[in-house]
Amino acid sequence: MTLGGKKEALILFLGDLVCFIAALWLTLLVRYWQWPSRELFTTHVVPFSVIFLVWTLFFFISDLYRKQTILFTGSLPSRILRAQIINSLIAGLFFYFSPFFYNVALTPRLNLLIDLIFSFILIVIWRRYLAHWVYHGRPVRVSFACRGEEVEAIRIAVSSQPNYNLRLTDEKPNIIVYDKYDTSSGARFGDYYKMLFRGVSFIGAQDLYEEIFGRVPLSLVNERWFLERVSNQPKPFYDLIKRTMDIIIAGWLGIIFLIFYPVIYLAIKFEDGGPIFYGDERIGKGGFTIKIYKFRSMSLETELSARRITRVGDFLRPLRLDELPQLWSVVKGDQSLIGPRPEKSDYVTLYRQEIPFYDVRHLIAPGLSGWAQIYQEGHPHFTTSAEATREKLSYDLYYIKHRSLWLDIKIALKTINTLLSRTGI
Repeated sequence: MTLGGKKEALILFLGDLVCFIAALWLTLLVRYWQWPSRELFTTHVVPFSVIFLVWTLFFFISDLYRKQTILFTGSLPSRILRAQIINSLIAGLFFYFSPFFYNVALTPRLNLLIDLIFSFILIVIWRRYLAHWVYHGRPVRVSFACRGEEVEAIRIAVSSQPNYNLRLTDEKPNIIVYDKYDTSSGARFGDYYKMLFRGVSFIGAQDLYEEIFGRVPLSLVNERWFLERVSNQPKPFYDLIKRTMDIIIAGWLGIIFLIFYPVIYLAIKFEDGGPIFYGDERIGKGGFTIKIYKFRSMSLETELSARRITRVGDFLRPLRLDELPQLWSVVKGDQSLIGPRPEKSDYVTLYRQEIPFYDVRHLIAPGLSGWAQIYQEGHPHFTTSAEATREKLSYDLYYIKHRSLWLDIKIALKTINTLLSRTGI
């Protein structure tokens, strides 16, 4: 897609500057616990303005002033987070190596860290929830140059959700949606190229589907798609941070929640006198078998038709307390806090035969919570369902393709919200 108009880019630029200045003001308020005086604010805003301009320049380099950052905001927080990580390094260089800052009373350096946090929060709010109002009343005209079940689903979503501020049209479109994997459309690419000079933007139907629905359209997936879109190569920085957080958070929570173990032990024993833990074999990273343990929440009946959730299980499951022992599985490395949920071994054997590319979900470590768990409705429990699992795979592939620190944070926050509302996942 091409760059948005100059007017839109200018509005985004000015909005970002306002967010940066507001973040600085909030930083001074929080840091000194008093209303910032004019002198204090001026002392900081003058040198910080240099950093703000550099930050917006890097936003431009990161393509954060393109019009689609308003239209399609699903990946926006992740992109802003990546940009802010670089911006924090830039700011650190200014503060510690530039003589310009030595003569200014900008101590302590904690101000910079607080400002970075506030800046990120305000920019995300501005870009994701407020900036689209700038374009309200001037809808973007979208035309579809492809067909199919997924394309029709996109049409319905765009038509029924005015927040996208898109209008379907066949004449003078601003954006054309095309099928990048359609080999028969090669002749039309020459016409598309000419349209670029008339300001027309292009987006693949597959990318637009992912943006709207948060999952990969499986009917459009083939071996070529996986080679281009999903890689088994590690992401060193991301993998290191994620593994470190898994050990710290799971270990910390595991120790804290040990206090509940005696209570859960007595509750299960008093109800039916059966075993406390339930162990099951699941398939983990690389297709290897892992053993997971939970507090037992099912009755001791051996017949499947007679099995039921115990009264203790009715309390444990919505709060996910039955899964507390799995925290040690995370520390061990068999699982992660975030990732595709591990499936039973016998289920995996069946799904491998019925669902193409099912094993791709085993490229990464399984997790206690995942993208599919918070967004898929009606995912199967205790029984096999090829259709529901096929849909679940589409969410898992989306996570594998887009996995990042921001996406993990988003899943974690959604999971916490679900637990607090006692709806369970």
